[in-house]
Amino acid sequence: MTPEPLPSSQAPHPQAEAIRVAALQASWRRDRQVGRRRLALRWLAWAFWRYGLALLLVLAFAAAVGLWVHGASRPTPAMPRFLVLPHTPATVEPPAQPPRAPSNTP
Repeated sequence: MTPEPLPSSQAPHPQAEAIRVAALQASWRRDRQVGRRRLALRWLAWAFWRYGLALLLVLAFAAAVGLWVHGASRPTPAMPRFLVLPHTPATVEPPAQPPRAPSNTP
């Protein structure tokens, strides 16, 4: 035989001390999680500034040298390195004529 459920007015209420202990445990658990996360972020930031930045610069330099060597190894077209254009004299416009004075002759 199963016991009958208690009516809502007779349901057991949690003790205040049990609620306080549960809230403190949850707070401490969150505090430890936040502390671990902050410590991990500090270690990651330190490791990046210590090793990651130098590694990033070395990789960027190696990529630049590799691209430069790859570009230098390609065959060049038959064009000269510098294209010299023939000199064309600048066109000089004749000076503007002063306006004519109105003539009185018809």
